[in-house]
Amino acid sequence: MPEHRFVGPARLDGFRLLFLRRSIRWKAGAADVVPDEGATTWGALYEVSEEDLEALDAKEYTANTGYQRRAVEVETLDGERHAAVTYEVVEKEPRELAPKPEYIDLLIQGATERGLPADWIEVLQALPKRF
Repeated sequence: MPEHRFVGPARLDGFRLLFLRRSIRWKAGAADVVPDEGATTWGALYEVSEEDLEALDAKEYTANTGYQRRAVEVETLDGERHAAVTYEVVEKEPRELAPKPEYIDLLIQGATERGLPADWIEVLQALPKRF
């Protein structure tokens, strides 16, 4: 049985949130993190088991060139740094693809429920204006 524990909101420096994957499920753009000096992306940090990671790999289509794991370092609100894993798009589209409003709503809902900073939630709320 998978086991995981929410650690807290975490900041990933040096990466930008872009939508460079053409999602078959959503028929629209899906999230990616892309190296970008000076940029910051926020997310939820979890402690997970190897079984959890394998389940995430299956969900994120790692065997089918959807996403791949990427080792990163994040910082939680208490200033502590953590080794972490994020997922990045394998076959990136050359330009961003507009995500569906329902997809953005899920990003906002997750960010709100996990206590991510208000300014990050504002970034997510402004996404529709980018496309």
